[in-house]
Amino acid sequence: MKIMRFTSSMRGFCCALALLSGNLASAQNMGGDAIMAQQAQPPTLDAMTTSAQASRNINLHIYETLFARSENATPIPDLVESFTLSEDGLTYVFSLRQGVLFHNGKEMQAEDVKASLERYAKVGASAKIMEPVAGIEATGPHEVTVTMSHVVPDFIGQLSSPRAPAVVIPAEEAAKEAGKIEIIGTGPYEFVEYVPDSHVKLKRFENYSPNMNYTERDGFGGRKTAYFDTITIRFMPEGGARTAALQTGEVQFLEQLPAAAAQRLQDNPDIKIHEMTPWAFQTIFLNASQAPTDNIKVREAIQIALNMEEIMAISTDGLYRLTHGWQHPGTVYFAGDIGQELYNQNDVDRAKQLLAEAGYQGEELVILTDNSFKNHNDTAVVAGEQLKAIGMNVSIKVVDWPTALATRAKPEGWNAWTLMMGIEPYEGPYGVVGFFVGDNNFQFEKDEVLENEYQVLNTSLDLEVRKQAFANIQKRLYEKFYAIKVGDVGIYQATRSNVVNYKPYRIPRMWDVWFE
Repeated sequence: MKIMRFTSSMRGFCCALALLSGNLASAQNMGGDAIMAQQAQPPTLDAMTTSAQASRNINLHIYETLFARSENATPIPDLVESFTLSEDGLTYVFSLRQGVLFHNGKEMQAEDVKASLERYAKVGASAKIMEPVAGIEATGPHEVTVTMSHVVPDFIGQLSSPRAPAVVIPAEEAAKEAGKIEIIGTGPYEFVEYVPDSHVKLKRFENYSPNMNYTERDGFGGRKTAYFDTITIRFMPEGGARTAALQTGEVQFLEQLPAAAAQRLQDNPDIKIHEMTPWAFQTIFLNASQAPTDNIKVREAIQIALNMEEIMAISTDGLYRLTHGWQHPGTVYFAGDIGQELYNQNDVDRAKQLLAEAGYQGEELVILTDNSFKNHNDTAVVAGEQLKAIGMNVSIKVVDWPTALATRAKPEGWNAWTLMMGIEPYEGPYGVVGFFVGDNNFQFEKDEVLENEYQVLNTSLDLEVRKQAFANIQKRLYEKFYAIKVGDVGIYQATRSNVVNYKPYRIPRMWDVWFE
């Protein structure tokens, strides 16, 4: 059987002495009790079963996955040493890293991986990724073979997603129901306690097995070194309280610092502010099934009228970038200039002309938003004022977040909906395109061009063919105006000034950082 072979990115023996020297030099930085404040408490620490950011912040220190995401969100081997994929795209053979220990002292083996993947298919918050799997077998002590019922080009990408991570746990724990497991992983920190409404505490796993195929951390993978003795993750919902705790030194890390506080504290010598851009897409979805947005010229008028810079500047308090693409620049599927000529036009006269061509007679345009996310509400308000300037009869419907989701799911009662799309763009094209295809697409108009290109994206083993399919999808979105890409949202993370080597990412990573 002809195969395609993939391995971890080995850096070479020539680095070994330098690495050893570096580790010895940094040994003096070992120790300390790090405290991080986050907005919410986790619904569970059973990592497979939740996509909550509050859980992800903690769980990705405790557990590891077969594949992780690199600094630029590319899938890379983590607990896998190497793997092969058959030419027909239906058989994956995973060779596992050896000597990796769970926090209970047991060595990770193929049976643990098999049991973990089978459990994910039952209880995983993204269990759909396992539906194409026809079989999972332990074909050696450190080898797992996965066979597929049909080709899934992004299967490795899906396994590497941190959204609801497909973590590896001991086989005896994998036999348990959701929420019933002991909190045991292979990560650099192990679980100590969870006190509801207060904190989670972790401690350094002294027998952690770093991935020696890398020289340094890389996204959620690479070589991880746990310097702190313990980590305490405190739950502090109120932004002002988190900021005050950072200022006094009560905490040393913030998951997120409000933009206004970041501006106020930028010259404070005791605090380091870290910008994480891009964090999310700011978008406006348009309902193609309800008047007046069932008329494509009305949707185009909305696109042409909007001043994206004004919307982003106000909705983000100034932390944004203007980009037209439905993938982040610099990533594999970024589609270049497609659609750029229609982005950030703020052309009032042309927009009015399009409304006239559409036969618009002042019908109400309902913008649905929520009071839970500032970005959503501000986007609705600013965009609404800009659309009033071209003569549209705008009504803004503000509800709570659950009500917004329930209302958006029905075709009636709204024309435009504001959404900050976070983890999906980070993961790649599949989650983003998923909003626009299938029977439950968000624009309430099934588009055969999008459906056909999405099929190519999901079946071709040729990366260049898949990239072209996504480019065609982005072109179609700008032809039909089913949604508007407003811009990219950033966030601020923050640390005390005595924290060394911190780098912002999708979560506050507490490995490869130390106190000076």
